[in-house]
Amino acid sequence: MKEIYKKFAKLEGIIANILLISIFILVFLSAFTRTLGHPINWAQDAALVAFAWMTFLGSDLAIRNTRLIGIEVLTKRFPKVIQKYLDIIFKIIIIIFLIILIRYGYTMVITGIRRTITTLGISYAYVTASVPVGSFLMIISTMIRLIESVKTPIEKWGEDK
Repeated sequence: MKEIYKKFAKLEGIIANILLISIFILVFLSAFTRTLGHPINWAQDAALVAFAWMTFLGSDLAIRNTRLIGIEVLTKRFPKVIQKYLDIIFKIIIIIFLIILIRYGYTMVITGIRRTITTLGISYAYVTASVPVGSFLMIISTMIRLIESVKTPIEKWGEDK
């Protein structure tokens, strides 16, 4: 199971990088052709779709690689036992927030199905689906980090962070 997850994580990173490069190319190309008097109308909308997905996939990558904004300046001053429990509490709060995002993201997908992105001819649900899908992936990554936090003995807390 761990091998499948590692391969999925690698694929997710590749997709996020491709999306980032695509956004750059689309926005640059759109601006360049607009200055020539021949704008590419669909490029901005395609960049929007790529940006939505890149944001949520990139957020999952940040959680997986522990690159989140933290309040370590404050928490590092506490004893290790309090640091550990605060870390666990914060991860649980993150999971609850992500569950709420899935709930309301699903509603956004359902209400956006009939709405189309005119220049691309696709449903707006393809954009809004990034919210529940990305949130679900972030829950998995946060759960893995939560289990690691629970299993880490207090004596070793903070050594590899």
